[in-house]
Amino acid sequence: MVSPFRTAALCCLSTSLAGACSSGDGAQNPPVFGGEGAVVTKEQPLPPASSASLADNGPCKGPAPQSDTALFDDFEDGDNKAFKGFEREGWWWSASDTTPDQKLLPAKEQFAAERLPTAEATKDNLFAAHFAAEGQKEWGAVWGSTLAWSNGGIKCPFNASLFEGVSFRVKGKGTVRFYFGQPETIGADGGGQCKERCYDSYGKVLFLTEQWQEVSIPFDKLQQEGWGTQVRWDPTRLIQISFKADPKVLPVDFWVDDIKFLPKSGAAAKAP
Repeated sequence: MVSPFRTAALCCLSTSLAGACSSGDGAQNPPVFGGEGAVVTKEQPLPPASSASLADNGPCKGPAPQSDTALFDDFEDGDNKAFKGFEREGWWWSASDTTPDQKLLPAKEQFAAERLPTAEATKDNLFAAHFAAEGQKEWGAVWGSTLAWSNGGIKCPFNASLFEGVSFRVKGKGTVRFYFGQPETIGADGGGQCKERCYDSYGKVLFLTEQWQEVSIPFDKLQQEGWGTQVRWDPTRLIQISFKADPKVLPVDFWVDDIKFLPKSGAAAKAP
């Protein structure tokens, strides 16, 4: 089955590159996922297309060091980067198909956390991510973050094996699917290694409610949808964390906050 969306080139994923990608002014470019004719959210210029992938050679031949930072993002810094864990990198992005007169929130080049309504905010929790889509009729819309172990310009799949799941707060209207991308399920244009029937990643469907709910998803409750190439779940090889909405479930309008990994029983994961 053809993927519901395809992704744009990912910067600095080849292990043969010695340095980080940068724009003309020396600023580092965030790796950004997009699609065939997709609307892509990015904060800096998209790097040139590349066939580079998170390949099983060089520094990425074996699993990266285990991450021990539980918080992925609470959006309180207001930017488009995930919380800066030790040797961890992530950039938030959005994409949709090319259906005319569609709605996508955040819009292109405008990803930023939104201020929570006064009645829902506290002095320690002022911001959250707000996503919405309506009118897409081809493959729909997706919102997510890249996910990588990063050290000295080298990027490899993220190792979450110290954890046993993920949790976040969410509220809204509609149905979305949360998922993790692995190199084996993501195409080369998104930094993966999949060659056919790509983008059937391990995830779980979420039925949204208008009140905030805490969602905890153990890794052993994640599953592929079944239309793509079958792969084994491997928490040592993660390259995306995302939410998607197919045309059949649109429109959707939802908020997400306090995304964090769940430590294994007895494991000591660092909190911010």
